[in-house]
Amino acid sequence: FSSPKFLGGSNPEATKNWLEQMINIFAALNYSEGRQATFAVFQFEGSTRALWNVIRAKWEREQIARTWVHLIWEFNEKYLPPLVQEKREDDFIRLRQGALSVSEYETQFTKLSKFTTELVTTEQRRVRFVQRLNVKIQKALAAAQITTFTEVLEKAQRVEIARAQVKTFQTRKR
Repeated sequence: FSSPKFLGGSNPEATKNWLEQMINIFAALNYSEGRQATFAVFQFEGSTRALWNVIRAKWEREQIARTWVHLIWEFNEKYLPPLVQEKREDDFIRLRQGALSVSEYETQFTKLSKFTTELVTTEQRRVRFVQRLNVKIQKALAAAQITTFTEVLEKAQRVEIARAQVKTFQTRKR
């Protein structure tokens, strides 16, 4: 497998994606805390490598253990500060389907939910996704017994397709 490099920058989605990839690698390889930190640091390049050199010197001075938890704390401090997290959380809370397709809306929902994990901790909370769909789709789903996010997504996409087919049929009929 190829391990993802991290160059830094100000893209919170890229940062979150890199962190998720690292966590998946650690789970697959069953790495210890110390090995996780060492492996992650090995992926740093450019300005991130320079930042690591500063952090490493500080840890040596203060005798802080080189662990994934400590590294993530420093990492988030630099690349995902509270202001960025709060902005993404606000974006998530305000997210509505609007003119997006169900698929596009789900992509945004999933992308932003990475920054608000406490708001989507359970399947029940994720199903609230339906409350932000367009009213016509919500109305079509109202009688459905939906218990999982996958179900709500599939049913919403089916409604969207059916509505498009009806619209096409009516247009041709004229």
